[in-house]
Amino acid sequence: MEKIGLKYGLFTAFALIAYFLLMKLIGLEQIIELRFLNGLIMAIGVTLSIRGLKKMRQGDIGYFEGLGTGIITSALATVLFAVFMVVYIKAFDDGLLEVLAGEQFFGDRMAITPGIVIFMVLMLEGVISGFMVSFIAMQWFKRRDHKVPGSP
Repeated sequence: MEKIGLKYGLFTAFALIAYFLLMKLIGLEQIIELRFLNGLIMAIGVTLSIRGLKKMRQGDIGYFEGLGTGIITSALATVLFAVFMVVYIKAFDDGLLEVLAGEQFFGDRMAITPGIVIFMVLMLEGVISGFMVSFIAMQWFKRRDHKVPGSP
């Protein structure tokens, strides 16, 4: 369970970082609303991790085991992405920090401790969305009769 969660957590973190860098490359990193797609990337990663666990176990997984795999995937991906963002903003792009500080989501503490605020907001977004996706995905994957395509 942990191996699959770690594997897909790394893939999901890589996808989140690649998506951010793509947005930076085409100049859309300042559009906060595009962070919605981070949730979609997280949903794909979590769902694939639970699917991978079910496939590895020949279709027989416990509810909490699948839920745990999804949570491990989302937690690892979120931590890695949040650390990347803090390092990126601190080292390469202070301008993005000013844009984020102007948003109402981050509050007045952004000027005092920007690294901590960015890290905590990203952690909350990622872990909460990852838990919700894990919960929703397990409603499908918990049933034995819902087969993974290509599995026995």
